[in-house]
Amino acid sequence: MRLFDILGVLYEPINVLDNHEHLLTYIEPKLNDDGTCPIFKEPGRTYNLEQYVDDVHGITAAEQKHNLLDLLARLNRLVRWIHAKTDVLWFGIYLRHGDKLVKYVYNGEMSKAEFDISEEYLEKSINTRVIMEKRPYYIADVDSHKGPYYRCDAKVKSELCCPIFAPDGQVIGIFDSEDHRKNFFDDKIDFISMKVRRAIEIFLEDHPYITHSNNFTIEEDNFSKDMDTSNLLVE
Repeated sequence: MRLFDILGVLYEPINVLDNHEHLLTYIEPKLNDDGTCPIFKEPGRTYNLEQYVDDVHGITAAEQKHNLLDLLARLNRLVRWIHAKTDVLWFGIYLRHGDKLVKYVYNGEMSKAEFDISEEYLEKSINTRVIMEKRPYYIADVDSHKGPYYRCDAKVKSELCCPIFAPDGQVIGIFDSEDHRKNFFDDKIDFISMKVRRAIEIFLEDHPYITHSNNFTIEEDNFSKDMDTSNLLVE
């Protein structure tokens, strides 16, 4: 699959007659007392992404909401296309808001909406480790994995998580993919960690929701500035 084909999914025109308001909200499961996601899930609160619509740079809140809906419609189309092409059971895209990751779109079972970005969670969460170390992680067999892992679904057997870079080299978000089959991503690493990642980066670089928002101004991370960003860590 070519990078051009993935970009085509993102840049295909949006039907202005379609209503994408439903993409602004999703249900996350009831969380444990410590804020973690339980293995056995019950519907919890409704998470509303409209809280991140701001009124800056001469753009009104209404215009920025329109930009957010455009972003969600295109990214949602991408995650569903990836599912159709790879049969991966869960795929989600998160964007960084200060010291937390926020899930914007996903395909699969409901899951936690936010992840803290702090060294406290470095040994607990692959999502946190990926954004702090600025490199992708691949766990081919979750059952035999000995390192940090945040288990939100007992059926997950393999996981591939990748950072999304802004043009200045800072991590603006991540995407996470999970499957119930061991070694599922062995033959998909290049496609997902390289081509899909690059397409998302190109798309986000000049999308008006990103460029007209104060939410994505990221100062250099002291904890990750010396990290090697080129290598996929396979465990």
